[in-house]
Amino acid sequence: MTERIHVGNAAADALGDRGWLLGHFKPEGEVRHSEHVEVDHSWVAEEESVVMTVRWPSVSGYAVT
Repeated sequence: MTERIHVGNAAADALGDRGWLLGHFKPEGEVRHSEHVEVDHSWVAEEESVVMTVRWPSVSGYAVT
């Protein structure tokens, strides 16, 4: 299996797709293309918040450096 990772800035990356970062609408073969998950970054927190990101499936010991 080939590892495919996208590292970027959510605000900048979402501009081209009305706030969407990941989903079926991204071109096939693009690392952010998914038929199973969609991620929207167009919301704004009304107060200071903590955002938790869940990576599934989780890979033990994996880190982006």
